[in-house]
Amino acid sequence: MLIYRAMIPGAVVAFATVLTAQSMDYLPQPEAPVAANATAGSSSSTARPGASEAFRDFVKSAAGPYSLALGLFTAGIHQATNNPPEWHQGFGAFSERFGSNMGISAVGSATRIGLGEVLNQDTSFHRCKCKGVRRRLAHAAFSTLIAHQRANGRAVFSVPALAAPYAATTTAVYAWYPTRYGIKDALRMGNYNLLGTVGTNITFEFLPSSVDRFLTRIHLNNGRIANDED
Repeated sequence: MLIYRAMIPGAVVAFATVLTAQSMDYLPQPEAPVAANATAGSSSSTARPGASEAFRDFVKSAAGPYSLALGLFTAGIHQATNNPPEWHQGFGAFSERFGSNMGISAVGSATRIGLGEVLNQDTSFHRCKCKGVRRRLAHAAFSTLIAHQRANGRAVFSVPALAAPYAATTTAVYAWYPTRYGIKDALRMGNYNLLGTVGTNITFEFLPSSVDRFLTRIHLNNGRIANDED
């Protein structure tokens, strides 16, 4: 029963996303499909990236400036709330919590990008081309579980985006968290991880384009955010 309850928030988000994606016209769509023999270096969001490009996206997503800042911020919260208590306090405990957050980020990014490659899906977040705060908020939230098929750009339910947060926290629970943690804790943490992705999408949806372009030029952009032209 505890496991079932822990799964409910994620299941609700997934179900709502699938239903809404079928009717909302503001989900990002490329203007034209990419040919099957598109080169690995193509700048189109639907072209399959080369191995080096996928690896760069992984590094930016897992350990880029945004992930580092989020990892430090979350470690500070966990330090203040003494979570988990077995790690105690002090600089060593803070380092352990920070390292745990970065490990979760790495596993989640590897899962999302790896499954995206297997399924030939673009799992990056694309800004909405719509207008209005409500529509852009809805776009950012529902895009959490939306990917695009690289063959034709069609928006589909994103298995990689759903699997990534739970794979990351499950790995953390069984690899380096205290032994009293189990699957219900991994699912609970995965729910928060998924909600964190919603927050990330909203942040980058409303980030001024000039700031985003500047971060891209100095290679400080987040690997999960697509570089769409305005």
